[in-house]
Amino acid sequence: MGGAGAALSGDGWAALRNPALAAHGGSLAGMAWSQQFGLPELTREEVAAVSHFRGHALGVTATAFGSKLYRESQFGLIWARAFRPELRVGLDIRARWLEIADYPSSHALTLTAGVEGRPLAGLSIAAVWRNLNGPRLPNYRDRIRGSLTFGVAAQVTENGLVSADVIQEEHFPAELRVGAEVQVLPRLTLRVGGRAEPVRPAAGLQVNMGRWSFAYAGDLHPDLGASHQVGLEIRLSP
Repeated sequence: MGGAGAALSGDGWAALRNPALAAHGGSLAGMAWSQQFGLPELTREEVAAVSHFRGHALGVTATAFGSKLYRESQFGLIWARAFRPELRVGLDIRARWLEIADYPSSHALTLTAGVEGRPLAGLSIAAVWRNLNGPRLPNYRDRIRGSLTFGVAAQVTENGLVSADVIQEEHFPAELRVGAEVQVLPRLTLRVGGRAEPVRPAAGLQVNMGRWSFAYAGDLHPDLGASHQVGLEIRLSP
């Protein structure tokens, strides 16, 4: 869906897009693999799990990106709660490590906050503040950039929805992402979308088999080529 998901709940990866979305649904676990532009050096592996306890949603995530020459690793904890039926908030705290061959390693702690509201039936609006604590990598001059995302998702038909995000990252122009999905069969959902600057069309599908679901997504950069992502998820509770 072009990466437009700040207000889109319903799967195990929602909490990574916006920690407030972890408050939806039951317990989930999943794993994903992606590669950008066909380059092994830009491979990412992720695992995530979310559970619920006495009205609180608790999640853990782990991510590895890169190769032996350049590698980023993350471990995160997510908390979320619904304060009203139409209002949810969440926090994502991550420890991040950076390792570059022949250079000193570095680490940082990042904090992300999210909020999601449902003012009308079938309409969700959200905001996500990433790296709001202004984290820095101790052995480098770089500071991990913060960003602010506003998102909306709307159920337009019984089996279809649309979603849109506007992302403002420090020192970069605002980016627009849009997407849509439709459930064409009881077990099959199709998705399309895209993002701007540069324009990158995207498409994907999801197949549900009981508690299990499999998803594929891909997008196309006009100069660098295609990127691919696959994911497997299991719903541990209703």
